[in-house]
Amino acid sequence: MDKKLKLRYKDGEVEVKIPQENLLYSIKPEDLPGVKNEKEAIMKSLENPISSLPLSELARKGMKVVIIGDDITRPTPRERIFPVILDELNRCGIPDKDITGLISLGTHRYMTEEEIENCFGKEVTERIKVLNHEWKDKNNLVKIGSTPSGIPIEVNKLAKEADLLIATGSIVPHCLAGYGGGGKAIQPGICSWETTGKTHLIPMKKDMFLKLVGDVENEVRHEIEKVAEAVGLNFIVNVVLNDKKEIVKVVSGDQVKAHREGVKIAKRIYEREIPGLADIVIVSAYPADIDYWQGVKPLSYAQQGLKKGGTSIIIAHFPDGISPTHSEMGEYASRSYSELKKMVEEDKFDDLVCASTLLQHARIMEHSREVICVSEGMSIEDKEKIGFKHAQTLEEALDIAFKTQGKDAKVGVINYGGDVLPRII
Repeated sequence: MDKKLKLRYKDGEVEVKIPQENLLYSIKPEDLPGVKNEKEAIMKSLENPISSLPLSELARKGMKVVIIGDDITRPTPRERIFPVILDELNRCGIPDKDITGLISLGTHRYMTEEEIENCFGKEVTERIKVLNHEWKDKNNLVKIGSTPSGIPIEVNKLAKEADLLIATGSIVPHCLAGYGGGGKAIQPGICSWETTGKTHLIPMKKDMFLKLVGDVENEVRHEIEKVAEAVGLNFIVNVVLNDKKEIVKVVSGDQVKAHREGVKIAKRIYEREIPGLADIVIVSAYPADIDYWQGVKPLSYAQQGLKKGGTSIIIAHFPDGISPTHSEMGEYASRSYSELKKMVEEDKFDDLVCASTLLQHARIMEHSREVICVSEGMSIEDKEKIGFKHAQTLEEALDIAFKTQGKDAKVGVINYGGDVLPRII
């Protein structure tokens, strides 16, 4: 008897049938209910922050304020969070003309005006300027020193010059920072290519690229928070979402302590127990599916639920292909982890951010015997460049996987894989 399962793909779902005797687990985010009134929950959080004065006591008339918001690769409901913050700042005597929205792109592609309006909402874009963090232009950056470990800190000038710097974001698992949110809005959000690259390469010292997700007290996260402190991040407003993208929890205040409170709820939603490791894992990359630069995250999380030498199947839209801003991904993705590490050590990479993602990809390819990719957005040629096998459908991908792993192979299924971390019971 077959078990019918639905996986998130693009703007809808696709169905896959798996023999009941082969299905080991099927997981997705825990369905915790959203708050009854999101606006009230956000406002209450601004008034009762964690380890911080309320926003109304931090904000004063005459201040220039910068509010950082996630880019298109994140599901953060900016259009619901920003208006509440803007209204509160207005009540404190700060008019919209003294407030700027800054998009935390990291090293992602710049967003178009249409994308900005869609993501932040027309109400926000009509009230304030919402600008891309133009990380490619050195004139937009200012160097403010280094972290204790020696990483140079270069950050967007607008943020550094602000009288009040607020960061919004969502708290979900992250392959390097343990969990997203908090100071990640600053680093990598609005820092330079070099600052981001050197932070992202920290896991290489101890070969930790598949081991940091879910561990919020790791070296990368701590370095991120040192950068955010140096830049002067005054206040965060972070949300935890369920799979319907409803707000389950809002945490505001100190960039570390408020973030950690949010992580407690995020772990309940996103870390899902499994009975054992599968021979085959199917992962829907949504919502990290704009390109493989994002998709490497859900694929890396999925390895936590897969035996070494197992088969990974990833289903993702990937309309932007491998990566529109990191061309070296396709060029070097066939190299082994040891080759790539040696190249980094010998300073043969200009793009250190890309080097980090390549090392992550290499670890995945060493763990999985094969990776099969189902994607309309990524070309067969691009799949081959990064070492993936092509399949037109999930059924075809499963046929290939069962031929490799055997007809009795156990299958794990991860829906909304960009947000889910398998954990063995």
